[in-house]
Amino acid sequence: MLRILCCSVCFLIFQGELLAQRGDGSLYSSYGVGLLSESNFGQAARLSGSGVAARSPYFLNYLNPANGTSVTAYNFMADAQVDYRLMNIQTSSEEITINRTNLSLVSFWFRTSRKSALSLGIMPIASVDYSFVKKTYFAGFDTPFDKAINGYGNINKAFANFAFDVTPRLTLGVRPYFAFGHINHEKYYDTDEVTSGSVAGFTMNDRDNYNGYGLDAGLQYVAFKRGDKQVNIGLSYEFPARLKTSTTSMAYLNETDSVLYETSSIEEITKLGTSLKGGLAYQSKKWLIAADYSYKMFSPAWENYTNSHRLSVGAELMPNFYSYKLLDRMNFSAGLFYDTGYIKSGGVPINVKGASLGLGVPIQGFTRINLSYQYQQKGDVSQLSKETTHGITLNFNIADVWFQKPVYK
Repeated sequence: MLRILCCSVCFLIFQGELLAQRGDGSLYSSYGVGLLSESNFGQAARLSGSGVAARSPYFLNYLNPANGTSVTAYNFMADAQVDYRLMNIQTSSEEITINRTNLSLVSFWFRTSRKSALSLGIMPIASVDYSFVKKTYFAGFDTPFDKAINGYGNINKAFANFAFDVTPRLTLGVRPYFAFGHINHEKYYDTDEVTSGSVAGFTMNDRDNYNGYGLDAGLQYVAFKRGDKQVNIGLSYEFPARLKTSTTSMAYLNETDSVLYETSSIEEITKLGTSLKGGLAYQSKKWLIAADYSYKMFSPAWENYTNSHRLSVGAELMPNFYSYKLLDRMNFSAGLFYDTGYIKSGGVPINVKGASLGLGVPIQGFTRINLSYQYQQKGDVSQLSKETTHGITLNFNIADVWFQKPVYK
């Protein structure tokens, strides 16, 4: 029954993916290609983005492509993550509260040999989701009318992550991926009232289309090991994704959906920013304590982005994974982070800070449901907006062991 239920959940997740991607509603996503993904999925979501050096025998995190061979408890795993965000946005003129629900990750991991592992999946690279209203005028008229501006869309990546144990202490990993997606920027002109209906309301839409490829690479090294205790070092590097971009522009009347015009631009090559991440992790049978540093870098062509620094720490406790007691098999997590900000508003970086708490509950066998809460604060009213987010992440971790034969005595 559980296997049927798990398969049904996975089927619904895959069916709903294209409808679920929607960003998080931040006004700061109106810059460039929007907000960039921090790869905070699975275990990393519970640790505030920590875990570049973590090598848990039970959980994957996606911060480091070399992490794939750390899992030893089973030989296949399906991961799916759903994020709920409740965001309060304060500007100099108003305050609103919005909420979003997104499917943020679907992946499948399995062992390919005693020393290697492969995972396939889809995760976001960047997301855009904003809306606001401005007053504007026709030339020669004194009466203003509303111009509603909104943007939405995502750039995602379909990846294949391969990790290999070079030695018992050194693991290397690579994650090539295909990037794809589109971002819409719309402007709706509500002209009916100011023109007494002589000029119908119309919408102008610029749709940016993206497709290309990229590569992430990483390593993990066990620097110290004694008994069940060890200290790991982790490094990962995200090479700049190379994307073909084109824009389709159109205008249409809202009442009749009549297209006024439609044009397409010539394809150009865009290179996204890159990031370097490093971390340390202490592990024992019960504890994982991780600390990470990451540095994002952008070319001068990205005017609204700037190089940034991010620090994060996290800890996770699992008393006894194989215990018969439910409380012993539960995992408890917490984390903190601070980011100097890679988006600039008015020439000033928008810093971000936050914290997380997590709880993992075993369902049957190795299958678990992990629930985490994230608090995040971004920006200030004096810049563009102060955005306070309360998030809940639901991670389905479906795992088992293949080729087991039952033994009867």
